[in-house]
Amino acid sequence: MIVVTAAVAVSAAAVGGGLWLAGDDPDEPHGGDAHTAAPRCGLVPEEAIAEALPGAVLESAESGPLAGGESTECVWTSAGQIDEADGGEANGNREQGVLRVELAARFTDASAEPVVTGEEFAARAQSAVVPMRGETVVLAPGAEGADEGGEAAAGEGIEAEVWRGQVPGTAELAFHADNLLVRVSYSAMDGDDPVPFDRARETVMDFAGQLGEAL
Repeated sequence: MIVVTAAVAVSAAAVGGGLWLAGDDPDEPHGGDAHTAAPRCGLVPEEAIAEALPGAVLESAESGPLAGGESTECVWTSAGQIDEADGGEANGNREQGVLRVELAARFTDASAEPVVTGEEFAARAQSAVVPMRGETVVLAPGAEGADEGGEAAAGEGIEAEVWRGQVPGTAELAFHADNLLVRVSYSAMDGDDPVPFDRARETVMDFAGQLGEAL
C-alpha cells in the first residue's frame, strides 16, 4: 500500500505555482536564441531524479506558450512504501516528496528599443523570481567539485541562487543558461517530519548540477 501525507500534498501545491501558459499565439524565437523551444521532461536525467527522489514517478508534464517564450513544467512525486509483511513498517526509504522542474525558453524581443535578447530576458526573469533570502552558489558539473558551501573553483560550474521555500522541508533554486530559465523545487517529508533545510538544499543543488550539465 502507498501512503502520501497531507503535508507533501500541500507542498506540491505550494511549489507548483510558477508556470503561466499564455492564451495568445506563442512568441517566435529569434536567430540569436540558443534555445528555440523549451526542453521537454525527457531531457531531465533519470539518474538525477532517482538520486533526488528515490522511487519517484512522473506525475505531470505540461508544455505550452509563455508570454515571451515557451515553458515546460515537470512534476515527480514519491510516496513512502509500506510493507504489510513487516507489520506496516516503512520499507527502505521513508522519504515522501515532490520534485518540480520548470524550463522556460525566453525569446529575444526585437520590437523593443533597445532590443532585449533572450538571455537578458532570462536573467531578468531569474531576478524576478528569487526572493531577498536567495543565496548565490556555484553548481559544479554533475554536482562534483563543489564544497559543502556549494562553492566550486573559479570559472567552473553554473551560478545559481537557492533559497528556503515557504513550506517546511522545501528548497528552491533558479539559474539560467543562455536564454533558458531553470527553476527547481524539492520538498520532502522524512516520516512525519519535514526534512531539514540543509538536506533539502544539498539535494536540490546536486540535482540542479546534473540537470545543468544535461542542458
